[in-house]
Amino acid sequence: MRLRRKRQIFAGPDPTTRSRRLASWLWYLVLLFTCLGVIAGSYFIYFSGEIRDAFASRKWSVPARVFSAPTSIYPGQSISVAALEQLLIKRRYRPTTSKDLHAGEFRRGEHGITAYLREFRFPGKEIAAQQVIFQFTRDKLTAMEGPLGPLPLLELEPLDLARLFGSNRESRLLININQVPRYLVDAVTAIEDHRYFEHRGVDWWGILRALWTDLRTRSIAQGGSTITQQLIKNHFLTAERTIRRKVVEASMALVLEASYSKDEILEMYLNEIYLGQRGSVAIHGVGEAARYYFGRNVEDLTLAEAATLAGMIQRPNAFSPYRHDRACLERRNAVLKRMFDLELLPASAYEEARLSPIRVPAEVLPVKAAPYFVDTVRQQLQELYPLQVLEREGLTIHTTLHAEIADAAERAVNEGLEQLEQEHPKITASSENTPLQALMIVLQPKTGSVLALVGGRDYDASSFNRALYAQRQPGSVIKPFIYLAGLDQVTPISSLIDAPTTYDIDGRQWSPHNYDQRYRGPVTVRQALENSLNIPTVQLAMNVGLPRVIGTLRALGIQSPLQPLPSLALGAFEVTPLELARAYATLDNEGQQPFLLAVKAVVADTGEVQQQRHMDMTSVTSAAKAYIITSMLEGVMQRGTAKSARSLGIDFPCAGKTGTTSDYVDSWFVGYTTDLLALVWVGCDERVSTGLTGASGALKIWTRFCGLVRPWMHPQPFRIPPGIVQRLVCIDSGLLATANCTRKQVESFLSDQVPNSVCGIHGK
Repeated sequence: MRLRRKRQIFAGPDPTTRSRRLASWLWYLVLLFTCLGVIAGSYFIYFSGEIRDAFASRKWSVPARVFSAPTSIYPGQSISVAALEQLLIKRRYRPTTSKDLHAGEFRRGEHGITAYLREFRFPGKEIAAQQVIFQFTRDKLTAMEGPLGPLPLLELEPLDLARLFGSNRESRLLININQVPRYLVDAVTAIEDHRYFEHRGVDWWGILRALWTDLRTRSIAQGGSTITQQLIKNHFLTAERTIRRKVVEASMALVLEASYSKDEILEMYLNEIYLGQRGSVAIHGVGEAARYYFGRNVEDLTLAEAATLAGMIQRPNAFSPYRHDRACLERRNAVLKRMFDLELLPASAYEEARLSPIRVPAEVLPVKAAPYFVDTVRQQLQELYPLQVLEREGLTIHTTLHAEIADAAERAVNEGLEQLEQEHPKITASSENTPLQALMIVLQPKTGSVLALVGGRDYDASSFNRALYAQRQPGSVIKPFIYLAGLDQVTPISSLIDAPTTYDIDGRQWSPHNYDQRYRGPVTVRQALENSLNIPTVQLAMNVGLPRVIGTLRALGIQSPLQPLPSLALGAFEVTPLELARAYATLDNEGQQPFLLAVKAVVADTGEVQQQRHMDMTSVTSAAKAYIITSMLEGVMQRGTAKSARSLGIDFPCAGKTGTTSDYVDSWFVGYTTDLLALVWVGCDERVSTGLTGASGALKIWTRFCGLVRPWMHPQPFRIPPGIVQRLVCIDSGLLATANCTRKQVESFLSDQVPNSVCGIHGK
């Protein structure tokens, strides 16, 4: 009996029991795998939704880009070789001595420059890439030769003025994978993930290799991340090195590879990667990096430059060609060696690239050019778009700014103020707590384009835009509009009286005085305006009627409060400089007031034109009346208060008006040619006396500016419009001149005001 029991004890369970247990284990395993499958599926659906939401909509924050207008160049233009060289350098072209040029390079020769112009193809504007030979004789461009023969006109690409950044201050120029040269793809994959086109998001061999290294060093020394995982980490995760983050990263990488093609993922990666700093701005993507580090479009990169960018991915700032050129060179050569070892390069290409120096354009800082103008553009855009749209959606803003004219305006303001302070040391002493300031507005009156706008001396010291917001008394620069209001009653040779006069204003006595405290007796209208005489100007305003004067000022766009007082004729009220500039543009545009344009077009990253502005004119006065005022303002430059301009180099047809307010607080000058108008103001923000008149202050900055922009000015004699009749008159009598008249001049008249009497002073 005992033996049988032992046998029963040690004999296993019967087959039925084993089958039941096996079925139970199988059920548990099925349940376990089902749960794991549900969890994995849930994670897949979750990660898939996260990834698709992120990448199906806008992938990155892309700031709006603000561009200047293109710069036109043509044979016969008065521009020197050095000036053209500076134009190219400003656009980040690189000088070279190589015979074979690449896009973004130029070579200076004995009689000219050969430049390989880049393609410019931002939405809304396309300029073809081509190699152009510029030939010069002394300081004149005599010929331009392109691939297909002589070029009558050439547009240099617009200047990249600014980016309207968000809080993250990321700068990114999106590229398409089809733009990327094959050797850039090979360089990036060779150094970052050489099995990229073989794995499906996670390189298991790479992970095992990294784990082995980590176990040996007892630290997390290697990550083993693929390009796909790096993209996931940069776009969704933090940089912490933990097992949990690596698991999430790998899971999302698998989902990303299941959702997108290899080319799509690589394009995302090349647009995402961080590649260094430009000031406070982070450079992301190879498109932006190619422009910043090499002055090229990404498709124009050489093999050596592509290897340089690929090498920077690991540590962008440590391998920056601007800051650590030696380390950058060694890293680039390591990338080239890796490409050679992987048989991605032939030996000849490897050796040529390895031996080439790293050359970068001159680093151009600050990031934003023409800051006062850009602020004006930003203000206009914020009336049309929410701020987050400007900061994120990659809009392209085409503006009217002429880059070279704007640069000349800034130089004229800064250098002109320094000269004034040297010539007048008392200005510096008296304005120690409120430094001397200046502003300049440059317009193209025929189109209304704002070509330049300088709102102050130093944007970093004060971003207050005086050109738009300063309220200052215009003084004598308002006088041409007083005379415009009276042209139905007087002609340029009508007589006014320059003698002591007193006006009763609400029981109070007011007497105007001339600047020089002299009285000339009878003077003509022309003489009164050319010499900026106060007493005759007030007399004319009172004869015409102050309501009519105010009506004329309102029609010209002066919106500031105006009181019907005699001192109105002397500019004793406040205006903004932009109001004044627009009013003068009406005179220069034959009585048609232009709508001032700073933004020409706003284009979405899809190429859709969202906003477009065109020329718009309002008829304010007749072309004939505008011409008569312009004719008298030409006299201001030749014989009147601005005659010193001729000794400062102004030898072309132009019209202008000086202005000085009481106690020398404000110094003004507005001058214009047939194609350009520039307004200048000099003074202090605190309204202290500077001792400067319009001629000794603002006019000097204006003449300096004109000297700098001669290549971009084309002054012609002002056109005589219909409705004007010219006659030779005697200056003494104001009547038609005879052979005996000793002082004669050709004068312009409205067709219904032509004198028909002959001078009686000097006989028939």
